[in-house]
Amino acid sequence: MPQGDMQLVAVAGATGRTGSLVVKELRRRTFSVRALVRSCSRAAWIQDAGAEVTEADIGSVDSLQTAVSGASYIISALGSKKPFSGKENNLVDNMAIRNLAIAGKSVGIKKIVVISSIGVGNSRKSINFIFRLLMGPVLKRKHLSEQFITTCGIDYTIIRPGGLSDKPLSGSLAFGEGGKISGLVSRKDIARVCVDALEKNSMKNRVLEVVDASTVQDALRRYVITL
Repeated sequence: MPQGDMQLVAVAGATGRTGSLVVKELRRRTFSVRALVRSCSRAAWIQDAGAEVTEADIGSVDSLQTAVSGASYIISALGSKKPFSGKENNLVDNMAIRNLAIAGKSVGIKKIVVISSIGVGNSRKSINFIFRLLMGPVLKRKHLSEQFITTCGIDYTIIRPGGLSDKPLSGSLAFGEGGKISGLVSRKDIARVCVDALEKNSMKNRVLEVVDASTVQDALRRYVITL
């Protein structure tokens, strides 16, 4: 997409550590942004960044339909903050993603980009057994939402980051498809990839693992793909 055409991107999870970087990256590239938040009182910085803010209930398709009306794209950076709460896991990591897709489809969005996680679906064995055991409930819910997104009839890109780092890494990214690679990746780079995915044809209707190239084990480099 050429910079400056100002198509509107609705961002769910915009106040989170990764979501806030998505908002900033979109604005850096001069996209028009609408941040979907639980409470506008927590989002003054978003307005300062030149984005609009709207309150939305992620548990309600009707609320989300109103919130994303007029948007061309949706980016979801939603993620539950209570990994041992089955109720929250299901709401945030599964049903909210489904609701966003349903709402977006109803208003004619062009594409939805969803941040998931390495460890979901066919990438399950790519992560440490202990982590897989501890995060099992979250990963299962994310798998359900991935399945829905890939079959609901709208264009999508699902991004599965490796272990998220708040610090910069090499900045050179490695992509995988099929659940084979793992490693670390900076949140800032994931934000960049999400924005790249909006209209990059090579990322359309794909589920992609994304890690920093410097963290990929030598034995797994054969699984790295070129987009």
